[in-house]
Amino acid sequence: MAREATEGKLDPRVRRTRALLVRAFNELLAEKGHAGLTVQEIAERATINRATFYAHFKDQYELFDYVISEAFGEELRRRLPPSPELDEESLRALVLAACDYLAGLNTACSWRDREFRPLIEARVQHEIYELLLGWIEALPQRPANAEVAACTVSWAIFGAGLQWSRNGAAPSEEVADQILEVIVEGLGGSVALPARTA
Repeated sequence: MAREATEGKLDPRVRRTRALLVRAFNELLAEKGHAGLTVQEIAERATINRATFYAHFKDQYELFDYVISEAFGEELRRRLPPSPELDEESLRALVLAACDYLAGLNTACSWRDREFRPLIEARVQHEIYELLLGWIEALPQRPANAEVAACTVSWAIFGAGLQWSRNGAAPSEEVADQILEVIVEGLGGSVALPARTA
Protein backbone atom coordinates (compact mmCIF):
# COMPACT_ATOMS: atom_id res chain seq x y z
CA MET A 1 0.00 0.00 0.00
CA ALA A 2 1.52 3.24 -1.23
CA ARG A 3 0.36 5.40 1.68
CA GLU A 4 1.96 3.02 4.16
CA ALA A 5 5.32 3.41 2.42
CA THR A 6 4.91 7.20 2.34
CA GLU A 7 3.89 7.36 6.02
CA GLY A 8 6.92 5.26 6.96
CA LYS A 9 9.23 7.86 5.38
CA LEU A 10 7.77 10.78 7.33
CA ASP A 11 9.82 12.57 9.94
CA PRO A 12 9.05 11.09 13.39
CA ARG A 13 7.84 14.52 14.58
CA VAL A 14 5.34 14.67 11.72
CA ARG A 15 4.08 11.17 12.55
CA ARG A 16 3.77 12.12 16.24
CA THR A 17 1.84 15.30 15.46
CA ARG A 18 -0.50 13.45 13.12
CA ALA A 19 -1.05 10.80 15.77
CA LEU A 20 -1.95 13.53 18.29
CA LEU A 21 -4.40 15.07 15.80
CA VAL A 22 -5.99 11.71 15.00
CA ARG A 23 -6.36 10.84 18.68
CA ALA A 24 -7.87 14.25 19.47
CA PHE A 25 -10.23 13.98 16.49
CA ASN A 26 -11.38 10.49 17.52
CA GLU A 27 -11.90 11.54 21.15
CA LEU A 28 -13.98 14.56 20.13
CA LEU A 29 -15.92 12.42 17.66
CA ALA A 30 -16.82 9.98 20.44
CA GLU A 31 -17.86 12.82 22.74
CA LYS A 32 -19.84 15.04 20.42
CA GLY A 33 -19.96 13.60 16.89
CA HIS A 34 -18.86 15.23 13.64
CA ALA A 35 -21.39 18.05 13.56
CA GLY A 36 -19.92 21.36 14.62
CA LEU A 37 -16.42 19.99 15.23
CA THR A 38 -13.90 22.80 14.64
CA VAL A 39 -10.19 22.99 13.88
CA GLN A 40 -9.73 25.03 17.07
CA GLU A 41 -11.26 22.27 19.23
CA ILE A 42 -9.14 19.59 17.55
CA ALA A 43 -5.94 21.63 17.90
CA GLU A 44 -6.64 22.41 21.57
CA ARG A 45 -7.35 18.76 22.36
CA ALA A 46 -4.15 17.72 20.54
CA THR A 47 -2.23 20.42 22.48
CA ILE A 48 -0.94 22.07 19.32
CA ASN A 49 -1.65 25.46 17.77
CA ARG A 50 -3.87 26.03 14.75
CA ALA A 51 -0.89 26.85 12.52
CA THR A 52 0.54 23.41 13.24
CA PHE A 53 -2.82 21.83 12.41
CA TYR A 54 -2.85 23.66 9.05
CA ALA A 55 0.70 22.52 8.34
CA HIS A 56 -0.69 18.97 8.25
CA PHE A 57 -4.28 19.29 7.06
CA LYS A 58 -6.24 21.86 5.07
CA ASP A 59 -9.26 21.59 7.37
CA GLN A 60 -11.15 19.18 9.63
CA TYR A 61 -12.63 17.43 6.57
CA GLU A 62 -9.19 16.56 5.22
CA LEU A 63 -8.29 15.20 8.67
CA PHE A 64 -11.56 13.24 8.64
CA ASP A 65 -10.62 11.80 5.22
CA TYR A 66 -7.18 10.86 6.56
CA VAL A 67 -8.68 9.15 9.63
CA ILE A 68 -11.01 7.08 7.44
CA SER A 69 -8.16 6.11 5.10
CA GLU A 70 -6.04 5.03 8.04
CA ALA A 71 -8.86 3.04 9.67
CA PHE A 72 -9.74 1.24 6.45
CA GLY A 73 -6.04 0.72 5.73
CA GLU A 74 -5.73 -0.99 9.11
CA GLU A 75 -8.62 -3.31 8.21
CA LEU A 76 -6.86 -4.11 4.92
CA ARG A 77 -3.52 -4.81 6.64
CA ARG A 78 -5.33 -7.13 9.04
CA ARG A 79 -7.05 -9.04 6.23
CA LEU A 80 -4.70 -9.05 3.24
CA PRO A 81 -1.83 -11.50 2.83
CA PRO A 82 1.68 -10.11 3.47
CA SER A 83 2.36 -9.49 -0.24
CA PRO A 84 -1.06 -8.96 -1.80
CA GLU A 85 -1.47 -9.10 -5.55
CA LEU A 86 -4.31 -9.56 -8.00
CA ASP A 87 -5.34 -13.12 -7.21
CA GLU A 88 -8.41 -14.74 -5.73
CA GLU A 89 -6.98 -14.88 -2.20
CA SER A 90 -6.28 -11.13 -2.13
CA LEU A 91 -9.58 -10.28 -3.81
CA ARG A 92 -11.51 -12.34 -1.26
CA ALA A 93 -9.65 -10.65 1.60
CA LEU A 94 -10.43 -7.26 0.04
CA VAL A 95 -14.13 -8.12 -0.21
CA LEU A 96 -14.21 -9.26 3.42
CA ALA A 97 -12.39 -6.12 4.58
CA ALA A 98 -14.88 -3.92 2.73
CA CYS A 99 -17.88 -5.85 4.07
CA ASP A 100 -16.66 -5.80 7.66
CA TYR A 101 -15.63 -2.14 7.58
CA LEU A 102 -18.91 -1.02 6.02
CA ALA A 103 -20.90 -3.15 8.48
CA GLY A 104 -18.99 -1.52 11.32
CA LEU A 105 -20.19 1.88 10.14
CA ASN A 106 -23.75 0.88 10.97
CA THR A 107 -22.86 0.70 14.65
CA ALA A 108 -20.10 3.35 14.72
CA CYS A 109 -22.07 6.19 13.10
CA SER A 110 -24.55 7.75 15.47
CA TRP A 111 -27.83 9.03 14.07
CA ARG A 112 -26.65 12.62 14.35
CA ASP A 113 -23.61 11.78 12.18
CA ARG A 114 -25.44 10.01 9.35
CA GLU A 115 -24.80 12.98 7.06
CA PHE A 116 -21.08 12.13 7.08
CA ARG A 117 -21.57 8.54 6.03
CA PRO A 118 -21.39 9.35 2.27
CA LEU A 119 -17.96 10.93 2.85
CA ILE A 120 -16.77 7.78 4.60
CA GLU A 121 -18.19 5.53 1.90
CA ALA A 122 -16.61 7.61 -0.88
CA ARG A 123 -13.20 7.31 0.80
CA VAL A 124 -13.57 3.53 1.20
CA GLN A 125 -14.55 3.12 -2.47
CA HIS A 126 -11.57 5.22 -3.54
CA GLU A 127 -9.19 3.18 -1.38
CA ILE A 128 -10.49 -0.04 -2.96
CA TYR A 129 -10.03 1.48 -6.44
CA GLU A 130 -6.43 2.60 -5.73
CA LEU A 131 -5.49 -0.80 -4.33
CA LEU A 132 -6.98 -2.68 -7.28
CA LEU A 133 -5.37 -0.33 -9.80
CA GLY A 134 -1.99 -0.95 -8.18
CA TRP A 135 -2.48 -4.70 -8.39
CA ILE A 136 -3.59 -4.54 -12.02
CA GLU A 137 -0.71 -2.27 -13.02
CA ALA A 138 1.74 -4.69 -11.38
CA LEU A 139 0.62 -7.58 -13.61
CA PRO A 140 3.28 -8.85 -16.03
CA GLN A 141 0.97 -8.03 -18.93
CA ARG A 142 -0.86 -4.88 -17.91
CA PRO A 143 -4.21 -4.68 -19.69
CA ALA A 144 -4.94 -1.56 -21.76
CA ASN A 145 -8.09 -0.93 -19.73
CA ALA A 146 -6.49 -1.05 -16.24
CA GLU A 147 -8.35 2.02 -14.95
CA VAL A 148 -11.69 0.76 -16.28
CA ALA A 149 -11.13 -2.69 -14.77
CA ALA A 150 -10.12 -1.21 -11.39
CA CYS A 151 -13.09 1.18 -11.43
CA THR A 152 -15.59 -1.52 -12.33
CA VAL A 153 -14.31 -4.06 -9.82
CA SER A 154 -13.94 -1.49 -7.03
CA TRP A 155 -17.56 -0.38 -7.47
CA ALA A 156 -18.70 -4.01 -7.60
CA ILE A 157 -16.92 -4.80 -4.33
CA PHE A 158 -18.02 -1.58 -2.68
CA GLY A 159 -21.63 -1.78 -3.89
CA ALA A 160 -22.11 -5.41 -2.95
CA GLY A 161 -20.41 -4.86 0.41
CA LEU A 162 -22.56 -1.82 1.12
CA GLN A 163 -25.75 -3.66 0.20
CA TRP A 164 -24.79 -6.59 2.44
CA SER A 165 -23.78 -4.29 5.32
CA ARG A 166 -27.17 -2.59 5.30
CA ASN A 167 -29.42 -5.63 5.18
CA GLY A 168 -27.44 -8.83 4.82
CA ALA A 169 -28.35 -11.80 6.93
CA ALA A 170 -25.83 -14.23 5.42
CA PRO A 171 -22.36 -14.51 6.97
CA SER A 172 -19.77 -12.19 5.38
CA GLU A 173 -17.64 -15.16 4.26
CA GLU A 174 -20.56 -16.59 2.28
CA VAL A 175 -21.29 -13.24 0.66
CA ALA A 176 -17.58 -12.72 -0.08
CA ASP A 177 -17.49 -16.02 -1.98
CA GLN A 178 -20.55 -15.00 -4.02
CA ILE A 179 -19.10 -11.57 -4.83
CA LEU A 180 -15.73 -13.10 -5.67
CA GLU A 181 -17.33 -15.57 -8.08
CA VAL A 182 -19.02 -12.76 -10.01
CA ILE A 183 -15.86 -10.63 -10.07
CA VAL A 184 -13.56 -13.43 -11.19
CA GLU A 185 -15.92 -14.38 -13.99
CA GLY A 186 -16.10 -10.74 -15.07
CA LEU A 187 -12.35 -10.16 -14.86
CA GLY A 188 -11.67 -13.33 -16.82
CA GLY A 189 -12.51 -11.49 -20.03
CA SER A 190 -9.98 -8.68 -19.52
CA VAL A 191 -7.43 -9.74 -16.88
CA ALA A 192 -5.92 -13.20 -16.42
CA LEU A 193 -6.08 -14.11 -12.73
CA PRO A 194 -3.91 -16.80 -11.17
CA ALA A 195 -5.95 -19.77 -9.95
CA ARG A 196 -7.10 -19.93 -6.32
CA THR A 197 -4.90 -21.95 -4.00
CA ALA A 198 -6.82 -24.00 -1.49
